[in-house]
Amino acid sequence: FSVDDIYNLDGQLRELIVPPRELQHITPNWAMRDVSWFIDFPTSAKKVSAFFRKEAGYDVDGVITVNPKLVGELLKVTGPIALPDYGMTVDAENFLAEIQAEVEYGKNKDQNKPKQVVTDLAPRLLMKLYSADRDAWLKVVNVFVLGLERNDILMYFKDQAVERFVDEKGFAGRVAQPEGDYLAVTFSNIKGSKTDAVTDSSVSQKIGFDDKVTTHTLTITRRHNGGGSRYRFYNRQNSSYVRVLVPDGAQLVSISGNSKVSFSPLMNYAKMDFARDADLSALEATYSTDASKGVTVFRESGKTGFGFWMLTDPGEIKTVELTYTTPAPQIPEYSLYVQKQPGLELRNFELAFRPPAGARVERSVPELQNIGDQYIVNGKLDRDIALTVRWVR
Repeated sequence: FSVDDIYNLDGQLRELIVPPRELQHITPNWAMRDVSWFIDFPTSAKKVSAFFRKEAGYDVDGVITVNPKLVGELLKVTGPIALPDYGMTVDAENFLAEIQAEVEYGKNKDQNKPKQVVTDLAPRLLMKLYSADRDAWLKVVNVFVLGLERNDILMYFKDQAVERFVDEKGFAGRVAQPEGDYLAVTFSNIKGSKTDAVTDSSVSQKIGFDDKVTTHTLTITRRHNGGGSRYRFYNRQNSSYVRVLVPDGAQLVSISGNSKVSFSPLMNYAKMDFARDADLSALEATYSTDASKGVTVFRESGKTGFGFWMLTDPGEIKTVELTYTTPAPQIPEYSLYVQKQPGLELRNFELAFRPPAGARVERSVPELQNIGDQYIVNGKLDRDIALTVRWVR
């Protein structure tokens, strides 16, 4: 068992590769630290594997991602872990901030080993897990089961039989392909330091029906709670590139509240001897950007996507409203699949719709509340949601 810093491997990359357009103002070259760019996890995991092979010189059998908050949950079971060489003790409450502070500002950064603290922590945490009693192990299992249910753990394996198994169980992070309506909202923190940890996100979706189209009004709100933290990395601007995946063929009507930026690439790639990644080039070939609106329409994983920036300063609340249309359902039944971004918990999610004029809901899921002439689902979004309603006239 070994722990390494991804920057150590990235330093072995000799090939110059053009990064995604949205990253070109912060990095001149695409490396493994940034290749988990595709919303579909198996696509990103394959790219991670390919870059690992370029940098390490050998293959991996799979890729597993774990949300760092699960380590905090494990520390609730094992108890605190002392790291005397760093003058700290980490527990469930301070783990993420203290480790990040050591990575950003600790003594090992000057020796180009900023994540040595993670290397030193890992065997101590494993030793505590190995020596835990039966009751503690049951709690550990529960931590991982809940992590799988909430997409806080994703898996990809080159062995096709194993990959089919994790896909069937819902652990593969594949972009879902339901028959009906679909929504996925993804935030990518780009040069925003670690401010996602202190930024709350909420999403609401209002849906209206008529005989020709279904109109969706999506509202995304982010509140930056940093600014007064003793950790400087929580006091910087949160810079997020937001991508919204919706059914293929959806038409953008309007967008407001997003940040209109004019970032410039660090390199003139047309004049440089950089290679282009085939999968990334195929994605970006679908881009259609309206600079006046600050939005890019694209296609990914069989979906239409809308991409835009949200720059949120400490103490600020930023809201974006996006309206788009999809064809009206052809049968008196409406289904919607909302796919949660792995690693992200939306504390406030609301879905509201009215049936077509003159119709009433005959059957719905228990989560749907009837309030006046509206039907509403609200609460936190910590896992995928699938709902189907049927109405009659």
